Amino acid sequence: MAQFDVYENPNPRSREWAPFVIDLQHEMLSALGTRIMAPLLASGRDTEALMTRLNPVVTVAGQRCYLSAAELASVPMSELGKPVGNLESHRDEFLGAVDLLFTAV
Repeated sequence: MAQFDVYENPNPRSREWAPFVIDLQHEMLSALGTRIMAPLLASGRDTEALMTRLNPVVTVAGQRCYLSAAELASVPMSELGKPVGNLESHRDEFLGAVDLLFTAV
């Protein structure tokens, strides 16, 4: 599993509004049985209040989504399928969002 890999949301209850999740955990910690993930929410959902630095907008499988950094969660690796993409190219934006969440800087 690679940092910034994107997966289809394994939770059927939230899949409609959060179609994907992204792995934010560094590969160095791959021995753990869980990964720190954030949902990628379908663009258009609550976008009026969207803080772009906290919630960077990306495109996954042709669908505009935004990272919901405030909804980080630990997900068992066994619940994740195969990645549908990787968003390493947005690394600085994602780490900036997590940094803002924890340090307000």
